[in-house]
Amino acid sequence: MNIDPIAFTIFNLEIRWYGILTALALVIGFVIAYFIAKYRRQKEDEVLNFAPFAIVFAIIGARLLHVFVNWSYYSQNLSYIFAFRRGGLAIQGAMVGGILALIIFCKIRKLDFWLWADIMVTGLILGQAIGRWGNFFNQEAFGRPTSVPWAIFIRPENRPFDYSSYEYFHPTFLYESIANLILFILLLFMHRFYRNKPDKLPHGLILSMYLGIYALYRTLIEAFRIDSAFFGPVKVVYIINLIAVIVAFVMANYVIRRFKEKKIRQQNISE
Repeated sequence: MNIDPIAFTIFNLEIRWYGILTALALVIGFVIAYFIAKYRRQKEDEVLNFAPFAIVFAIIGARLLHVFVNWSYYSQNLSYIFAFRRGGLAIQGAMVGGILALIIFCKIRKLDFWLWADIMVTGLILGQAIGRWGNFFNQEAFGRPTSVPWAIFIRPENRPFDYSSYEYFHPTFLYESIANLILFILLLFMHRFYRNKPDKLPHGLILSMYLGIYALYRTLIEAFRIDSAFFGPVKVVYIINLIAVIVAFVMANYVIRRFKEKKIRQQNISE
């Protein structure tokens, strides 16, 4: 299969599938967040107010982390640092950038950060599932050589030097896209539980689930990848994911403890 990363050209400007799918992922992600906010009986227009800030912070964060992790390459190719259409966005950087943007936004708008984080990450994970297909058209983020029936053909110019004699590789972008879709469905069920039993669980658990579960299966998928950056003998993604799991546990413990303390205070007042 001959996969062309360029969708079409307008006035000598190449429009790549990677950019189209990234834009589509953002739009669909915010649409989902909009309807979840409405479902959770919140002011859904706040999603539209937040969207511009989220996009700017997330893209900057995603690109900065990608460049930082792959600095050995970009230090020799400085002109590619801002070449977004060539690909290269670290989702962990987008998470950090988006969370920072949401903290600032909720502070300004006087909103419950934990509630809105739960709402936003549900749209985000579906956006990730869609955006991963940009890697398909760019022929990147694939795994080790394989002969499985669903293997993807990689053109010679896109194969790592050590694997130039191989033709078919694990489509790890597809594995992550499927896992993201499953996590999206799980988070939707969590929102249903919250809506039906609003006083049973604290806000912030969905965010914690997102961070922890994503980090776990991303670690498993990363074991197949052959394009990973290393810090010494360890893949950088493993370090980032370990931090994410720890943060998720600390975050879950914090919101649960705060929720229980609030319940106790309310009971004392009622008595």
